[in-house]
Amino acid sequence: MSQKYKCCDTEFENLNDFKRHIRSRNWHRLNYSDLIRLKMKNETLYNIIRNPNILFALSNLITPIQDKGILYLPFTKQRTGLVLKRSIVGKLEGPKPDIDLIKYKFTSDNIVYELGFRVKKINEEYSELLILCSMNVNIGLLGRLLPSEVLKTLQKMVTPQIVVEKVSKNLSAMSV
Repeated sequence: MSQKYKCCDTEFENLNDFKRHIRSRNWHRLNYSDLIRLKMKNETLYNIIRNPNILFALSNLITPIQDKGILYLPFTKQRTGLVLKRSIVGKLEGPKPDIDLIKYKFTSDNIVYELGFRVKKINEEYSELLILCSMNVNIGLLGRLLPSEVLKTLQKMVTPQIVVEKVSKNLSAMSV
């Protein structure tokens, strides 16, 4: 079975089609979502989601500091005793209620993450949580000229799938 590539809500059957798509524009979008059932009262879940310090502590990826956030990038190798530039500082907005979603947005020069949370009460004990995450990336001229470099760089980035899975896993652990 061949590997499939996804970008901008499109699935590509082969690497050449994917590279052609990468060359076609500067901004690209990745999305990921998950629906989890939690043994947690609706009110408790809302309190967690509305508090950026608690919510982002669960992701262990973004640290909120006033209206800014620090996004920590994963290490490719375990290193100790070194100071490495492995983070991105950006503007952090939220929580912003939008109809039945609670939204957050992290914006830096070339990356924009958008997070959305929808809580649904199942009964007094259980709630359902939909987590939506998207990442918009500006690959610039160099990325358009060298699409293989885009693939290598994405492997070092915090993708929407990583964000959603970390939040889901840590919330699920709290709901026992």
